[in-house]
Parts: sequence; C-alpha cells; structure tokens
Amino acid sequence: MTKNELWYLLIDGQQDAETGVVGNFYAYGEHLGDALEKTIKASVDYKFITNHNLTEVSLLDSFDVIGDNKELVEIADNVYMRPTTYTFPIDDPDKEFIPPIGIVKSVFEGEYEYDLIKQNFVAYGADENGIFEFELVLTKENLIDTFIKTIDFLPTIDGFWIYIKNYWENDMTELWVAKHFTDKQTVIDFLKTQRKNTLENGYLDIVVHSLIGETNLTLDDHKKIQFHTKDEGVFNDFIGNIIELGYEQTRDLYNLEFGYHHFHYRLVDSLTRTEFKHMLTDNKFEMIDKWEE
Repeated sequence: MTKNELWYLLIDGQQDAETGVVGNFYAYGEHLGDALEKTIKASVDYKFITNHNLTEVSLLDSFDVIGDNKELVEIADNVYMRPTTYTFPIDDPDKEFIPPIGIVKSVFEGEYEYDLIKQNFVAYGADENGIFEFELVLTKENLIDTFIKTIDFLPTIDGFWIYIKNYWENDMTELWVAKHFTDKQTVIDFLKTQRKNTLENGYLDIVVHSLIGETNLTLDDHKKIQFHTKDEGVFNDFIGNIIELGYEQTRDLYNLEFGYHHFHYRLVDSLTRTEFKHMLTDNKFEMIDKWEE
C-alpha cells in the first residue's frame, strides 16, 4: 500500500430536501477510505451538503491518465473535481442501488448490469448436508440496522467470530473467536461500539452462531446477510421475520460479489489491521487459526 494512491470517485450528495447532486472527483489518499474522507470534506463547499454516497471508483496509475485533466478544479489539497455536476430528484424511484459502506463497484463493466442489484432475498431448501440457506442484499441505508435486528431473530447465541480477510493489507486470512460472547446484547453492544471497525469494514466476515440447528448468521465482506441452519423451523421463523421487515423474495439475486468488478475499503478513522487485532485482543477474542488463500 502506498501513501499516494490516486482514486477516481463518483459521489452523490444532497443539496436540499428534494434535490440530489452527483459529481466526479479525483483524490489522493493512503487508501480509498482516506481519499473518500478528503473528498467529502472538500465537496461541502460545492453544494454536496449531506448524505454523501460513494457509488463508483477506480484506482488510477497516475494523474496523467485522467482525460481532460486540465479542466479539473482543485477544491482542496490533492482533491480535484470536474466543474460540471448533475442534479436529480431525491425521490426518484429509478435511482441506482447505493452500496453499503465497505464495498463499491468499479468503473469497469462487469458481467451484469448494475441496475439488476435490488434489495431482496433468496431462500433455498435443504442441500445434501441438510443445510437451509438464505441471502439478503440491502442498501447502505438499511444494512446495519437490519443486521442488528436479525441477531434478535436467532433462537440463542452460542458463539461469535470474525474472519479477517487476506486482502486486507495483503496478509493471511485469520479467524478470531469470542468464546465469552454468549448473549445477544453482548454481541449487539460490541458491534455498535465498534461499528466503523466491524459493520462498516469491507475486509471482514462477521458470524453469529447458535447451537440450535448449527445456525450461522453472517455479514460477509461483500456486505450481504447470509443465514444457514439445519433447523427448518428456525429457518422459516427467520424468513417470516425478514418478510415482516418489508423485504421480498426473488428468484435471481444480484450483488457485487459475483459478476461485478468492485473494491473493498475501510473508513479513514477506522483501525488499521494491526490496530484491529489489538482491539480484538483487548476484548478477549482469541485467534484460532490463520491460513494463506
């Protein structure tokens, strides 16, 4: 990781209660989250007042590869924008999917059209191992609150663990377990306290486990909620609760994990990988295993 990565960022914001605005930005930073924070701070002076959303990015080799770069306006140190912005109605029903914090699509076209990504879920019957499977894709606005609610949908809490992915600072994949997290409120309090370092970190799989049905509730590194269980009753109850929240089932689920070029990132004021592991140790997590991928 260099200290001068150059990023292109497509960001939308809000001018007022009715009007949104989209702009094209270029910023240097130690990592994507750093470039994003610098851009958001600088963009406020250009009517990007609230509700900033990162919707598309690209990591650039140099400033010279930017087309018409002499037209760019330097709005802060190492932050540039194209002078033309675009507005849209906030209540536009056809506006694009806003990805959760921690993951964002690349400018490069993928296998599928981006507008296929919607807020909905798929559910599958038991496989050859007797495991029922569920997946839910949500926007930035709804993901974290919904995931916290789903913890309460579990029959019991008997385990909590975190996978640190190998592509976070190019290290090994590590499994950290909190054996003493055995009730819902302890898990929820930890995640809320460490929100930026866990729920908004694009380099983690977060797993909440129940012994009943060997059930796992996961928020994965692509910010997709997954649910696996061998207990059909637990499975049906979970889906019923999801439907009560207003989410609908679909046959074809699209998300950034498959068929789309994308980037993972963490926010600028979140912990580095080393600091994150120190935080886990302070909270009595144990590293159980690590491996190359």
